[in-house]
Amino acid sequence: MRIIEAITCALLGAAALTAAAAAPVEEPFDACMVFTQADAEKTLGTTMAAEPVNPKAKRPKVIPVCTYNGFKDGKPVAATAQFRFGRSDQEARDAFEEARLQLQTKPLILPNIEAAFWSAKTGQMHIRKGRAWITVSVGGAKPSERDMDVAKKLAEMLAAKV
Repeated sequence: MRIIEAITCALLGAAALTAAAAAPVEEPFDACMVFTQADAEKTLGTTMAAEPVNPKAKRPKVIPVCTYNGFKDGKPVAATAQFRFGRSDQEARDAFEEARLQLQTKPLILPNIEAAFWSAKTGQMHIRKGRAWITVSVGGAKPSERDMDVAKKLAEMLAAKV
């Protein structure tokens, strides 16, 4: 009886190790390493500051969103970039097109970018390059206060870095 229990434990342990080895390893990623404070300041033409980080909280391995805040003409402005990555180009392409159809927008043609669209409803520029999908919003708090041309400029800058 003990031999069967030992063999069962050994087999379960081997199966767990095999599953752990087969599971994809999540690579560290920090959106603020790609979208820098200098990028935000250059895009908006004003001084920007990163969101404060809690030094007591454990930082996650993957940080997909980066936001910088500032003031322009006495009004608060923000620049945000959100990064998503598909497992493959096809998965990213399908998810991107589904989002474009849900937001009911038309595609844009931008240099060095595979696919792009602007959503006036949300005030966000969406771009896809390879398996990376980047969502950018630049301007005021309300979507109507955001400018497509400024977001396009930032999106092109980030696409060159991905």
